Amino acid sequence: MQSTLLDSAGDEAPKPNVYSLLNEGATNEELASEKREWNDNELFIRQAFLENPSKGCALLFRRYHKMLCSHAVRFVYSKDIAEDLVSDVFCRFWKTKAYETVTSSYRLYLFRSVRNEALNYLRWEFKETENIELAEYRESPRSQQPDHATQYEEVVKKVEDLVNTLPPQCQKVFLMSRFEGKKYQEIADEMAISLKTVEAHLGKALSIMRNGLKNHL
Repeated sequence: MQSTLLDSAGDEAPKPNVYSLLNEGATNEELASEKREWNDNELFIRQAFLENPSKGCALLFRRYHKMLCSHAVRFVYSKDIAEDLVSDVFCRFWKTKAYETVTSSYRLYLFRSVRNEALNYLRWEFKETENIELAEYRESPRSQQPDHATQYEEVVKKVEDLVNTLPPQCQKVFLMSRFEGKKYQEIADEMAISLKTVEAHLGKALSIMRNGLKNHL
């Protein structure tokens, strides 16, 4: 599935579900210990925000940036885009002083923000009939509802399935372009194919993604 695809695209592929507590095979004691560690980190970071917001934001960035990027890449299949989306979330978090009004944990707030940002990006990229601005994220009852959270996982699963359905060479070109961030000419040279063939494969992949996601966004 996805991990196999991403591993074939590069050694630094983030593992899926690193953001959750659903550690397969973990004992209850291990999960409880991990939860306590997260709670302690949250308290430490919250205290840092009270003393110095700049320090608090820096700590939050160091603690969650990598995990948030790994989370975002499950949606957008591009490390560069994922990093940009996460950076946007942190910038708005700082500029709007969201840290003053977060009622849930910072971790939950940031992951929900990144998911919303990723979904908005997918709508912008694959749903051409809509012109959606990446609006400032605000915590709302709807964003915390189970059916809304389920949509996130449905989209992730659909993206994975669509990538898996791509013909082998088309899939490889798509992952090299989107996940490894390689330029068209680099892909052409590495795969010993023409530039036009690279463009054709990417066009086909994006068309399949667009058609497959149009009813899920």
